[in-house]
Amino acid sequence: MGINLVTPEVGMIFWTLIIFVLLVLLLGRYAWKPLLALLDERETQVRESLEAARTARAEADEILKKNQEFLAGARRETAALLEQGRRESEVLRAEILAQARKEAQDLVEQGKRQVQYEQKQAVEQLRRQVADLAIGAAERLIRRELDDAGHRQLVADYLKALPASDTDAGRS
Repeated sequence: MGINLVTPEVGMIFWTLIIFVLLVLLLGRYAWKPLLALLDERETQVRESLEAARTARAEADEILKKNQEFLAGARRETAALLEQGRRESEVLRAEILAQARKEAQDLVEQGKRQVQYEQKQAVEQLRRQVADLAIGAAERLIRRELDDAGHRQLVADYLKALPASDTDAGRS
């Protein structure tokens, strides 16, 4: 009698079922519980890791948004500072031009005053020279003897020349 493994026998089926049930009970009690506990623990770790990743992603997105807002603010501030610098440089340029124009005007006025002063000095010097020449001429005339008619003619000529030289000096 050989063992026929292909043809099922009732005794073999019975013992196979008993062994299977015992194996399931033993494995359920001693192996599956720890395996299921390990799987549950692993599932919990994966969920926690996924949640941590989502949290980290949200934080990273928030930090990125804050950095972008900060960068935009820095760009606006830089643009504002550049604009303020441009305005201040324009104001400074205008002030420098105004001051240069004022200084140029002051120099022109000073030059005019200097010319007027020198003109007055020249006229005054000319008057002194004319007076010195007149005195010299008078001395010469007094030295020579004048008759009454010559003396009167000299005084008349002098009086005629006197208003003309005053108006000439006034025009200059």
